Amino acid sequence: MKLSIITPCKTKDIEKLKQLATNLNRQDNNDFEWVIACNHDVDLNGLNFPIESINFNGENVAQARNAAIRKAHGDYLMFVDADDFLLPNTINNVINKLKPNCLTDLKVYPTYEPVNSYFTEINQKQEFRMPNWAFRRIPEPTAEETELNDNFQEVNQNIIFDNISKYLKISGKIIPKGIVWDNDILFDEENPLYDDFYFMGKVLGLVDKFIQFDTFKYVKVKHNDPINDPSLSQLECDDRWDQMLNSFIKTFNSVTYNELQNKIVIHSINKINKYFYNAVISNKFSKNKLNDILNIMSNYLSLINVKLLNNVNFISRRILINIKKHNYSKAKRQMKLLIGLRYIHKLLKNKGRGITRVYYEMICKKLKVNEKVIIYESFLGRNYSDSPKYIYEYIQKHYPGQFKHIWIAANSNVKKDLSSKPNTKVVKRFGFRYMYYMGVSKYQVINMRQPRWFHKKPGTVFMSTWHGTPLKHLVFDMENVASATRLYKKIFYEQSRQWDYLVTANQFSVDVFKHAFMYPEQKMIKSGYPRNDILNVPNRDELAKNIKQKLGIPLDKKVILYAPTWRDDEYVDVGQYKFQLKLNIAKLREQLGDEYVMVLRTHYFITNNLDTSGFGDFVYNESSYDDISELYLISDILITDYSSVFFDYSILRRPILYYVYDYDKYASVLRGFYLDMKKDLPGPLLKTSDEVINAIQNIDDVSAEYADKYAEFSEKFSKWEDGHASERVVNMLLKDDKRVKKID
Repeated sequence: MKLSIITPCKTKDIEKLKQLATNLNRQDNNDFEWVIACNHDVDLNGLNFPIESINFNGENVAQARNAAIRKAHGDYLMFVDADDFLLPNTINNVINKLKPNCLTDLKVYPTYEPVNSYFTEINQKQEFRMPNWAFRRIPEPTAEETELNDNFQEVNQNIIFDNISKYLKISGKIIPKGIVWDNDILFDEENPLYDDFYFMGKVLGLVDKFIQFDTFKYVKVKHNDPINDPSLSQLECDDRWDQMLNSFIKTFNSVTYNELQNKIVIHSINKINKYFYNAVISNKFSKNKLNDILNIMSNYLSLINVKLLNNVNFISRRILINIKKHNYSKAKRQMKLLIGLRYIHKLLKNKGRGITRVYYEMICKKLKVNEKVIIYESFLGRNYSDSPKYIYEYIQKHYPGQFKHIWIAANSNVKKDLSSKPNTKVVKRFGFRYMYYMGVSKYQVINMRQPRWFHKKPGTVFMSTWHGTPLKHLVFDMENVASATRLYKKIFYEQSRQWDYLVTANQFSVDVFKHAFMYPEQKMIKSGYPRNDILNVPNRDELAKNIKQKLGIPLDKKVILYAPTWRDDEYVDVGQYKFQLKLNIAKLREQLGDEYVMVLRTHYFITNNLDTSGFGDFVYNESSYDDISELYLISDILITDYSSVFFDYSILRRPILYYVYDYDKYASVLRGFYLDMKKDLPGPLLKTSDEVINAIQNIDDVSAEYADKYAEFSEKFSKWEDGHASERVVNMLLKDDKRVKKID
C-alpha cells in the first residue's frame, strides 16, 4: 500500500463525503487506502479501494487528522477534506512520482461555489472543463493548464519559502509517513483553527526535496454559505487572533532552520498588518480581550528579529514596536492613523463616490431623522417602476402633501418621469444629496437590497418590496453563486436582518422566503405586489391603448411580449451578463408579421444591446422601458423562459409560452427551480423557433389545452392580486405614524 488518503469528517459533511467517495472511486488508479475519521457512522459501499473508518468523538479537525495518521498503513499521507476533490487521473499521475523524504505539492486550485451537478459531471465524464461561472475572483486557466498531464518539477526550498503562506496549509500536500512518524509530528490539537501551521512548519523544516506538479490536481472548494455552512476560516470566534498568534509562536519555536523561521515571521506580520488593525479600530474586541491579544502579540514580537519588521510600512512598524514594548495606547492611536490613511487612499481611488461616503459617515448618519421623508429606489435607481412606484403613487393620492418623497436615480430617466410630481425630489445615487437623505429618512422603500454600508437608524422603517415570485433558487437555496462575491449569502443575511417588512405576492413566496432568505414569516406582508394593481384596474383597456400609442405600436396589431432572462454561464461581471438572441425573429416576422408585432424586454442584468434594426416595424425593443407592468397590459401573448415575469402576467389570464432552448442545461447545471417546469406551468415548454411559431398560430388550441392548468396556477399564485395590494402595504408601512391622515 503506497498511499493513505486522510479525510476528517463531521456529521454535517456526510453528504459531501459521499461525493468525495464517488470522486475517488472514479480515479484510474486504486492503489491507495482511504482513512476517514468521523464523529458519525460512515456507510460507503461498492468502492474499488479499502477504507479504514474511525468512529471519532473528538472536538476538532486536528484530533481527527491525528487519529487517522495513527491508523494509516501507507508509505505516504495525502490530506483531502470531505468537501474537496481530486481531478480525474490524479492518483495515477502522482503515485509513481513519490519519493522518500520528499514533499509533493499537487498544486491546489481554489474554487468558489461549484454546484453539485458540476461536481457530478466531473466524476462521470472523467474530464475537466472550467466554465467561467464555476470560479470567482481568480484568473481563468489557459487551455494548456486544463490539460491533465503528469508534468512536474523539483523545486528548491527558496521557492517554497517565498510562498510560505501557501505551504503552511495542508491542502494538496503528500508527505512521506516516515517523516511524520520518525519526528512525532502531529497536528496542534490545542489550536483547532490553525492546526496545520505547526504541522506543516515542522515538515518544511525537515524535508529537503520538493515535487510540484505543473497542473493543478486538487480542487479546494471554498464555502459560499458562512451562515449555515462556515469553513474554519469563516467561523465567528472570539479567540481567533489568540489562536492565530499562538500558532505562529508554537511554529516559530519548533522550527530550527533560521530562514524558515524568518519566512514564517514575515508571513505573520503581513497578516497582522493586513487584518488586525482594522479589527481593533472596528471595536471587534472588548477592552480585556484586546489587551489579552496584545499581550500574546507582544510575547511573539519579543522572540523575533526586529529587522524583519522592515517588511511592512513605517507606521505599521512603529505600531508593532510599541506593542512589543507594551505601549498599547500609543499603538492604538497609530492604528487609527494607519487605517485613516488607508481609508483616504481607498476614497481617492473611488473618486467621487468615496468622498460622498465620507460625507455620509462623518455627517449624514449622525443627523436627526425627519419623520416626513420617504426614500424610494427601484432596481438600483435604474428606473421609476415596480412596487416602489405604486406605493409612492398610492401615498401621493391618499396622503397628499404629508410627506417629502425622495426618488433615487442612477440615470436621468427617473428625473424625467418625476419632474412634475409634487413634494418629490430626485437625487443621484451615491451623490451628496443621496447620502443626506439616506441619513435623515424615516422610511426606506426599496425593491432590491440596500448598500452594505447602510445601517438603518432606530425608529426608522425599512421595507423591502422584493421584485418577483421566485422560480429559480435564491440565496440560501443556491449551491452556486455565480453573480456575486462568495460572501454573498453572509452579506444578504446581514442586510435582510435590517428589513422591518418584506412584501410577498403569494403564500408560495412566503414559504420560499422563509428558507431562501432565512427571513421570519411574521415580518412578511401577505399582500400581493403593489406593481400588479395596474393589471386589475377597471380602465386597463384604455390604459393599454394609450401605452400603445405612446410606443407607436399599431392599434390593429396583436402584441407578442418576449421577456427572456439572463444565463449564469454568460457572466461578464458582478450583476452583468450578455445574452444571445436564439429565437429566429426573422422567421417569426415572416410567418406572423401580418397579425402581430413583437415587443422585446430583456432583463436589466443583460448589458449588451440586442440589434433588432433589421426586423423593421415587427420588433419594438423596449428593454429600457421603465415599467414592465405596462408592457403586460398591451400584450396578447407572453414568451419567456426562466424569468419570473410569468407569475405577474398570469393575472391577465392571457396565453404564456416558454421558449426554453437550453432547458436541460439550465435546469440541471446552471440554476435549480422551485417548480417542476414540465408539470406546474400554465403553458408549453418550447425548444425551437418552429415550435414557438406553431404555438402562436394555434394559440386558441394551446389556451384550451392549458385552461385547467392555468386556473390551478392562478389559484396558487394570484389569489392575493385583487388590485388593492398598494393599500395593504402602505397601511403596514405607516401603521405607527399617528400624525398622518388618509384621504379616501
